[in-house]
Amino acid sequence: MKTTNRILILMAVLSLMACKDKELPQKINPESQVEIDGVHVITLYVNTTDIKKTDSIEKDGIVVRPGLRKYANFGQASDISNEDYTINVKKGDVVIWRGVSITDSLLDVVNINSINHQGGTSLFGKNVLKGNEDVPEVVVGIVTKGPEMDNDTLLDSEKYLLKFTVFNNGIKRNGTFNIDPKLQVIN
Repeated sequence: MKTTNRILILMAVLSLMACKDKELPQKINPESQVEIDGVHVITLYVNTTDIKKTDSIEKDGIVVRPGLRKYANFGQASDISNEDYTINVKKGDVVIWRGVSITDSLLDVVNINSINHQGGTSLFGKNVLKGNEDVPEVVVGIVTKGPEMDNDTLLDSEKYLLKFTVFNNGIKRNGTFNIDPKLQVIN
């Protein structure tokens, strides 16, 4: 029953957020990462009109596209890259990733297709969380692992690869994009 109440509250918050004017945020605002009683809504803001594939580099064995920050971000401060963006969660928390187009077109959609664990202990009990196949597509996960400690020190945060697709005026743009934010379990 507690989970049902969380989901109802979350749906109300998402409805209110959808009515807000859209612009690519340059810093965290209250609507970019919402936490209500253990439910985290992580919003990826995307300029669906101008987004394009950017040059890639390999970082810690993962191919990333640092230039993507110009077209997509989580509303974090400008000195924090998408790869360094960190979400703090606790065991039992629900995490919902959603994408939002910042353009005015009703035909522009950001689908979060999957969240893929990139190594270490998966906080969600599985390596791949798939999208719900709705439009727009979102990914939901429940944190099943507590913080891992080593001599009373919290181990490094876990890396995840967020895969998303973009539709501009109803047409898919440039395949699948990847961003790899961090998740860290706290006590």
